Amino acid sequence: MRCALGIDLGTGSTKAVLLDEAGDLIGRGQAEYPLHKPHPGWVEQDPEDWWQGLCASARQAIADIDPAQVACVGLSGQINGAVFVDSAGQPLQRVPIWLDHRSQAECDWAEQRAGDLLRERTLMRLGPVNTLAKVLWVKDHATDVYKQSRWMLLPKDWLRYRLTGQIAAEVSDASTTAAFDLHERQWSGEILEALEVDVGLFPSLADSPEVVGAITQEAAEQTGLAKGTPVVAGGGDMPCMILGAGVIEPGIISLGIGTAAHATAFAETLDPRAFDKLWPMCHPIPGKYAWLGCSFTGGASLKWFKEEFGGSYEELTEAAAAVPVGAEGLFFMPWLEGRATPRPDAHARGGFVGLSLGHTKGHLVRAVLEGVVFDLRHSLDCFAEIGLPIDELRIGEGGSHSEVWRQIQADILGRDVVRIATDDLSAVGAALLAGVGGELYADFATACQRTVKLAETVRCDPERVEYYRRAFDRYRALYPALQDWYDPSSQ
Repeated sequence: MRCALGIDLGTGSTKAVLLDEAGDLIGRGQAEYPLHKPHPGWVEQDPEDWWQGLCASARQAIADIDPAQVACVGLSGQINGAVFVDSAGQPLQRVPIWLDHRSQAECDWAEQRAGDLLRERTLMRLGPVNTLAKVLWVKDHATDVYKQSRWMLLPKDWLRYRLTGQIAAEVSDASTTAAFDLHERQWSGEILEALEVDVGLFPSLADSPEVVGAITQEAAEQTGLAKGTPVVAGGGDMPCMILGAGVIEPGIISLGIGTAAHATAFAETLDPRAFDKLWPMCHPIPGKYAWLGCSFTGGASLKWFKEEFGGSYEELTEAAAAVPVGAEGLFFMPWLEGRATPRPDAHARGGFVGLSLGHTKGHLVRAVLEGVVFDLRHSLDCFAEIGLPIDELRIGEGGSHSEVWRQIQADILGRDVVRIATDDLSAVGAALLAGVGGELYADFATACQRTVKLAETVRCDPERVEYYRRAFDRYRALYPALQDWYDPSSQ
């Protein structure tokens, strides 16, 4: 028996999945690690915590097999971190991750200096979420780190270095950084030079399924993997999640509510009409693209509510189910760390609107569940605006585990949705890259056909669809009404 191991570096934990040639899951592992928030707007992690998490989760996943049966390893990782390392590959500081928003001033400077170039080459406006913004911040505020750095690596690329001893970057992950030319599928020397960033910090690029190294003796001793096991370049967590959900052709849309909430679509080409609305990225399938719509703190909004006000997820969703559709006029804006789609705004913040003495804890929870999905509906509207077909909606991650949240998704989106039975989609996508790169599967179509398992279809209710259509008109008026209020210059 030959297997493919996929390892996903998430925001809160590392997850590993082991797939056999039939596409069945035969091993799983997980290890958690903390976030560090030393100042407002700063969100960091210790890369050594990532490495320990990888080692622990890999050992769990392969515990019941001979390590020599692992034909290939693939990595997925949280996008838009910035790991500054010296010539020995040692990190020089804790890593600002995608949630870190300290760099708005650098983004404003970059927009003035290279805004047109960023729009032309990346189809996005630079925001604090992007890796390039973090590089600019380090250059300006941590000059010793910047000067001592030999490489700037993305999170999963640093982990791959720890596994193989080889420095490399990878196309799908790089494509979200704002330092990447989406048309040429290479780092953008023009952008980096315009912003006075050292082009030499950015390693050479490989396609996602390309084998770029092999497990070293040291890594074998710590992970339990066999020395010499091939390792593919891998992908960013969102591109790998797209692959793990089987979004490999036009018309299939994947939605998920994890820490963030997202909607993703396959594309053959880029479309400049999506500028400042959706995030473009390179699909893990070489030569293809994908679009991402996002709400930064989708599932994190419910987690925040749970931690601050108490109750288990089951208790909270049961309370929400007992409340009328629409939470009796209560709305929630899930912008706890800024707004994403369709108009990114790092200054926007969440809140409840319409709160009355008659509202209960259950109303608050239902408003949170509905607000997250209202925010996701923006993404489907953006897909339609650029002519992307929407034939099938697939829902996954934590938000699909709740019956009430599944139904809310179908009703607010106004379409039947199909639940993805497969969990840990980013790790699964990484395993599929390993399976194709290691020749376990003949191609991506075969890999997805064997691996992606679909469950029940959730039917939308016409009466609730019509109610939510009217409610969404009110919801989408909230940000324009508050936009100036969020502006720091008005405070």
